[in-house]
Amino acid sequence: MSDSRMIVFVLGGRGFVGSAFVRWLTARDIACEIVSRDNWDAFAGRRCDVLINAAGNSKKFLSDRDPAADFDATVRATFDSLHRFKFDRYVLCSSCDVYDDYADPGRTREDAPIDPMRQSRYGFHKQLAEHLVRYEANQPLIIRFGGFVGPGLKKNPIFDILRGGPLWLHPDSRLQYLHTDEAARIVWQLVESGRWGETVNVCGDGVVRLADVIARVGQPVTVQPDSPTVHYEINIDKLRGWMPVPRSEQAVFAFVDAEKQPPRG
Repeated sequence: MSDSRMIVFVLGGRGFVGSAFVRWLTARDIACEIVSRDNWDAFAGRRCDVLINAAGNSKKFLSDRDPAADFDATVRATFDSLHRFKFDRYVLCSSCDVYDDYADPGRTREDAPIDPMRQSRYGFHKQLAEHLVRYEANQPLIIRFGGFVGPGLKKNPIFDILRGGPLWLHPDSRLQYLHTDEAARIVWQLVESGRWGETVNVCGDGVVRLADVIARVGQPVTVQPDSPTVHYEINIDKLRGWMPVPRSEQAVFAFVDAEKQPPRG
């Protein structure tokens, strides 16, 4: 797919992940439009070459506190985007939380069977949105993201550690992270490579232990009592077969090192 005269709509383009796509596209002079709640109706019926949906709910706690709100923000909003906008190609930013076992790389291959009775409600809603996109769009690209660091980070264990807590996961927890700018680069490389019709796990290579992040930051962190120890190790063999993938530990350490630097001026 040629970038010449291409128009890309980024749903959620002012958000944490969506803004990374906007930065990536803008830096390469690819025309992109930010579609948000404020101008959602104004773009109704307008056409783009590629629609990137980065607007789904990212607050996992919402799925348990208010399941209807999570359903609306992820499933209903995805359905609306499929019918409100005109596009040639559709990219859905989904989540590795669709899997029923996050710790076993053998159970997190993109083609692994998923037991809905073992899914979180958050992951179940994400998978429902995937089904909608596969049904309605022509060979969509579905991206299952892991954890992130990057500009505008406002929540997650790395954010909590940088602020001294409280940390809601046990420090022995091991997680995968990518910088959002790297995630945008990887996804756009998949677009340019014509990986349409694929479902791809896009996560950092390897895991980083939160205790090691705490040591790297070098300041005390309050840990919430009885915090669970979690392990996310999503299989990225498919992605790694196509391109190099940044290491989780390197991404997190580089980010926290930069955040520790005193402001200039």
